[in-house]
Amino acid sequence: MLIASTLLKLWHMPKYLFLALSLFIGFNVLAQKNLAWPVLAMTNYSQDPSTGLYTPQFPKILEDQFEGQEVIIAGYLIPVDVEANTYALSKNPFSSCFFCGNAGPETVIELKFTADPGRFATDKYLPIKGTLKLNRNGSGLFFTLENAEISG
Repeated sequence: MLIASTLLKLWHMPKYLFLALSLFIGFNVLAQKNLAWPVLAMTNYSQDPSTGLYTPQFPKILEDQFEGQEVIIAGYLIPVDVEANTYALSKNPFSSCFFCGNAGPETVIELKFTADPGRFATDKYLPIKGTLKLNRNGSGLFFTLENAEISG
């Protein structure tokens, strides 16, 4: 009864306000966080001259607002090892990506798909969603999307 009376009161609000409130509530419940490449680019790193490994220093915004959260980000799919189902998502196409030495390690994300995503052409631009994991130990890529899947 309380819900019905509340909805009735809301219906008497100006209709545009009711619609805006409904959309706001709906989008917040269903949406994952959009992650943009400039946020990842805020990651600083140093390289150990003896091992060549990079050690990342993540910005507070990544640690506080995105780590462990379901995010969505679009980029160029780079097959690393198709047989092993290993892919990366890159800010740049293959010809200018990190693996070719033309960009930094903050421009690629390791993808761990929940299911075999099938085969894709190199440089297919796709939105990917998954849970963001930050790799602090210096081995592997700085970022991983676990439970990754193609979005949309």
